[in-house]
Amino acid sequence: MASIYKRGSKWTASVSININGTYKKKTKSGFVTKSEAKKWSIEVENQKINDTLSKGNGIIADMFDDWYEVFKEPLLETKSKAWYKVISKLLREKWPNKRISDISTADFQKLINEYGKTHVKSSVSHIKNIISSFVRYAVDEDFIYKDFARNVKTFSAKDSKDKDLKFLENNELELLVKDVSNSDAVTSHMILMAIYSGARYSEIAGLTENDFDFVNNTININKSWQSSDKEFKDTKTKTSNRIVDLPSHFMMSVKKWKFGKRYAFESITGLPPTNNAVNKQLRRYLEKRNSKLITFHGLRHTHASYLLSQDIAIQYVSERLGHADVNITLSTYAHLLEKKRTAETTKTLDVLKNL
Repeated sequence: MASIYKRGSKWTASVSININGTYKKKTKSGFVTKSEAKKWSIEVENQKINDTLSKGNGIIADMFDDWYEVFKEPLLETKSKAWYKVISKLLREKWPNKRISDISTADFQKLINEYGKTHVKSSVSHIKNIISSFVRYAVDEDFIYKDFARNVKTFSAKDSKDKDLKFLENNELELLVKDVSNSDAVTSHMILMAIYSGARYSEIAGLTENDFDFVNNTININKSWQSSDKEFKDTKTKTSNRIVDLPSHFMMSVKKWKFGKRYAFESITGLPPTNNAVNKQLRRYLEKRNSKLITFHGLRHTHASYLLSQDIAIQYVSERLGHADVNITLSTYAHLLEKKRTAETTKTLDVLKNL
């Protein structure tokens, strides 16, 4: 426990340190400001009395790697692990010999600002959020006494590649359904499933024949396919586990499809077609009609936007997409909903004119 007090015009700091069960005091005087005395006391409390650094005051890159290996690596998918490797490399480049107790809020903000000069905001947020999580762990373990990441702001000078939510207009969607329905390719079947279900690529690739209920016309999304690991994994969130109702006429067509031995949608490799393969197939169809070019994930947005344009309740759309919270749906489709709000305002004002 540190004690900081003033002697004349100078400040003094006194720290009690536990050495093999015995507390000893280490005192230093002559600090011009109280903050200098406090900083020294924190540094001392992070050290053993013989001045060798404790485990709580190691090189931040090493400590980050240790935290990742114990608490994160066993629980993460391959794709998520890549972010931690990026951060480990970043910490070693920017702070090669910097100990965690030496890092200030300003230091972290400068790192974020510099990274943000060449990266989009979503990437900067990933970096900031993961490092912030590590810092909170360090505070909880008493490795450091202050959360230097708490007041740091995300900064990015680089625009995102796609600022607008991309989805097909209703007429483009109708043309796509017509064209894809005439194909028996596995990738075409996956495109149709995305259109009618709004499911993610990993969820559709993870479907098996047993997940189809042709009596109740539903599919059971209860797992996902991770192409990087080439195996089934849990869905993105708990709410992603869901039963999705599908039109009876569509399910009648699906019933005629030839499913694979392990996966419903199986290529000649014995695995589901890759995300790249279905994107190429989708692009062929869209270019043929001079339609807006979107990705396979854009079919999920198209599904949602189509339902919302037909006045389907957003709560139901949210459940259908497997969103953890309706607020996620609201924020994702805010622009589309604003258009509907404008239309509803006009209708409301016309009705009120009759009063």
